[in-house]
Amino acid sequence: MLRRDAFSLMRKEMMRISGNSANIILGIAGRRVGSEEGRALLSKAEALGLKTPQAMPEFVRVAVEETNMGLGKIQVDELNLESGQASVSITNSFESEPVASSTRPACIFTLSYLEGILSQLIAREVRGREIDCRAKGDKLCRFTLLPEPSP
Repeated sequence: MLRRDAFSLMRKEMMRISGNSANIILGIAGRRVGSEEGRALLSKAEALGLKTPQAMPEFVRVAVEETNMGLGKIQVDELNLESGQASVSITNSFESEPVASSTRPACIFTLSYLEGILSQLIAREVRGREIDCRAKGDKLCRFTLLPEPSP
């Protein structure tokens, strides 16, 4: 796992070289990491005898909150496995430092990670938004996640 300052330096260098394309790369990487984590957790759930995500709401909540990815202190504020809706907050997101340094939400990797892991855990494609961000000066980073509409 990278230290917070190392990630910040990588992001700055990516922005210098590729501009806003860096955010696309961070989004793709975050979603991929979240998806892989979700697949690993599903295997663990099956080994415990849990067959469907709807049968394991506490497992999903703990899996997201106790991830060892170093994203910060994650709390699942709302989780409805039937509708696929979730609300997540992070009190010390590594992407939001330095605090109050941006006019826009900054936790692109984290948001994409949450989309990836929840998509795997509930077996539906999930997309989200960062509603509040410490990088904007908010108290914490808050995300809402919803399943994509069916085509």
